Amino acid sequence: MSLIINNDDEDEFVEKQMLNQLSQENYSPVRLRSFINHYGTVRPRISTKNRLKNHFNKFYNTLNCLYIINLLFDRIPIIRCLKEYNLRKNLFADIMSGMTVAILHIPQGMAYGMLTTLPPIHGLYVSFFPVLLYMIFGTCPHLSIGTFAVISLMTAQAISGTPLQSFNIINNQSYVASNIYDEIIINEKVGIATTLAFLVGLIQLILSFLRLGFLTVYLTEPFISGFTTGVAIHVFSAQLPSIFGIKSPRGIQGAFKLPRFYFKLIGSIIQNINWISTVIALTSIIVLFTAKQLNDRYKSIIRIVIPSELILIIIGTLISHFTQIHNFHGVSVVGPIKQGLPSPTPPPLQQISYLIMPAATIAMVSLCISISMGKMFSRKHNYKVSSNQELLAYGISNVVSSFFQCYPSSGSLTRSIVQEGSGCKTQLVGGFSCIVLGIVIVALTPLFYSLPMGCLAAIVIVNMKGLLFQIKDFFFYYRISFLECVIDIGLYAGLCTSFLINTIRTQKPHFVVLGQINDTEIYKNVKLFPVAHQYDNIKILRFDESLYACNSPFFKRKFYELIGIQLRQEPLISYKKQNLNKIENIKYNYVILDCSPFNFIDTVGVKLLIEIYNDLKKRNIQLYLSECRYGVRRTLELMNFYGKTAPNIIYITTHYAVMSIRTESDNDLPKMTIATQI
Repeated sequence: MSLIINNDDEDEFVEKQMLNQLSQENYSPVRLRSFINHYGTVRPRISTKNRLKNHFNKFYNTLNCLYIINLLFDRIPIIRCLKEYNLRKNLFADIMSGMTVAILHIPQGMAYGMLTTLPPIHGLYVSFFPVLLYMIFGTCPHLSIGTFAVISLMTAQAISGTPLQSFNIINNQSYVASNIYDEIIINEKVGIATTLAFLVGLIQLILSFLRLGFLTVYLTEPFISGFTTGVAIHVFSAQLPSIFGIKSPRGIQGAFKLPRFYFKLIGSIIQNINWISTVIALTSIIVLFTAKQLNDRYKSIIRIVIPSELILIIIGTLISHFTQIHNFHGVSVVGPIKQGLPSPTPPPLQQISYLIMPAATIAMVSLCISISMGKMFSRKHNYKVSSNQELLAYGISNVVSSFFQCYPSSGSLTRSIVQEGSGCKTQLVGGFSCIVLGIVIVALTPLFYSLPMGCLAAIVIVNMKGLLFQIKDFFFYYRISFLECVIDIGLYAGLCTSFLINTIRTQKPHFVVLGQINDTEIYKNVKLFPVAHQYDNIKILRFDESLYACNSPFFKRKFYELIGIQLRQEPLISYKKQNLNKIENIKYNYVILDCSPFNFIDTVGVKLLIEIYNDLKKRNIQLYLSECRYGVRRTLELMNFYGKTAPNIIYITTHYAVMSIRTESDNDLPKMTIATQI
């Protein structure tokens, strides 16, 4: 008997009628209460005191010296990296990747350092110290930590929003030389930036110690896409004064800041444009854009990324130095840069009250950017990124670096993509990058005195291209779900509390194994219904909630756990007989996921199902879905789920899926499926 629902006459009401008719043909109706009384069992209720006692007993039984040592070693991932390092396979690739990324760090560090209103050398410091620390404590080898335009701009805003105490000192003096005046202002700004980095790192460490890494699941792809696109527009706007060789408009705060900024900017451009600076900047943009297009087109042939940004800086510096355009045409240049690594100095904390809110915002934004990129690379290269360990790495990087004149650091998308594409293998790539940057900071910084500011602005703008083009994602998410493309921000405590309570409830719902009740078509939780029968080669699972971004990490972990696949790493020092990373002897050839509780599924959930399907297929396990609602099936089709998995893996009921699998195994009954076309 084959049951197919076509595209034209599919309707939820018709579907329910057919299910009722099919159910009545096989068994007589049974009331829910009598059914539970006859077949089910009542689980004993455990008091809170006994639950806590059982929990502590379980923890105490696993506590021993080797367990503690392994726990500490897991907090320093570089130890595992060094233990498992393959010199022949990884060393050359890590060295080349480290040198390639270091070449990108130099121009971007200087450009983003200027974006914070600090001297460019501080951008190079951020490209050195946090990278070295993240190499020790980080878990994502493809993530390039250091300067990032978004964080640099937010740092500049925090500095501008903090009153400078040196103004009072200067105003009380009858005469202060301009160079001394500038040095006093710069020193205070550096102190504000280092205090900000210290607070950002402290917040991230607190989140790590409280094991609040799970909060990152609320940073969904639509949110990240919309947020970074908006910030990219602000970063682009901040570079326009350097492009046209004018001073940036100041004192613009409050609502409609960006339109008022452009109103003042256009007036300044009309009156004070520097045509030489404009030509230099526009030429730099064209050259960089063309070079990056050629890199993308011929990367499979060349296999080496052309360092177009470094080449631009070298050529721009040489031309500016020999033509003296700064003196003759008033073109803004970088100017003198400190030479050498700074000595450790504790950040001043006098103005901490002004920086708490900016620090909290920057901590969450940098966490959002860095962990989202880390998860992207982990999915692509099939390794694990721990959110709590990443929080620890970011926190240590920012706190320690704040003692070396660094402002807050973050992951960079452009450098991370280059780091991945240049053949990075392990975390040691950060060490090789720091060797090159250390040489530059110690010996080569005076060579960049004559570099035009327009070249640095061009580097920032071209690197923002990918983020600016994310605006097209709005239309994609609008087709999937209107709610995913609109983010409504509320500030009322009651609404926030209600939101958190409801989302936390859906983050870790019940995930159960089902079995068949006698010869009926009813499948129930095997723990609550001991008489429920499980087939030898079939595992039936049910996830009692809709699948979306917030509960997808729990879904994946629990799914593999229920089918007997452990995804945990084995300890560096073995202290148990069993191997934690060993896959158990899996006797299931088929897994059926009952999707009847799914009211909806978002883009993250669909991508996770595709990932699990392909992973199980490699393990010779076939995944089927059953009882998917119309809205769920529509989202699956819009995400091209069937093209990336198989066209006929969804069954109208769980029982039909079981019977079809048994028929396929016995090869004696026709297959009964529901068509997945909408």
